[in-house]
Amino acid sequence: MALIAVLIVVAVAGVGLYLWLNQELTSEIKVENPGGEVGTALVVYHPGRGSFHPRVIAGFVEGLASNGWRVAITTASRQAPTDLSGYDLLVLGSPTYGFAPSRPIRRYLKRLGDLAGQPTVTIITGMGAGGRSTSIIQREVQEANGKLVKALLLYRMRPNDEDTYVDGEQNRARAVEMATQAAREIHR
Repeated sequence: MALIAVLIVVAVAGVGLYLWLNQELTSEIKVENPGGEVGTALVVYHPGRGSFHPRVIAGFVEGLASNGWRVAITTASRQAPTDLSGYDLLVLGSPTYGFAPSRPIRRYLKRLGDLAGQPTVTIITGMGAGGRSTSIIQREVQEANGKLVKALLLYRMRPNDEDTYVDGEQNRARAVEMATQAAREIHR
């Protein structure tokens, strides 16, 4: 009987944690490099509950802005823009929870419907496992008729460089550098 009670408590705690991690967070649209002439990018992301994913997104935004893009940034919520006609690039960012992209980013992608060939970048972060999450978001972008331009998978704890092992803060800083560099390579 005690084992059943423990299992119920663990299950309820697990569901509560999952719901807390996947809670929709609303933010205003912020614009970086308003005079950018390369094109306009819309970055929609779920910040998650830590600082790593927002740091990676900020690095990517910095890279786009330094490359001449005008960048609008907001969180994946019901208030995020669904009319993509004014954007040349869509960037979707999500941490990995339960081996999948967060629910808010997936719900946002569903609200967009047919992407009609919209150039799209996906940015997935994870502690050390994110391959399944990346596959899921790529498949969903392709099913929505998006044109996948780049798919980034960056880790908080697992090394991001195959040939050089760094740990801790160095690895997280390297992930941000990699996101910034990847954005600098995106041209209209």
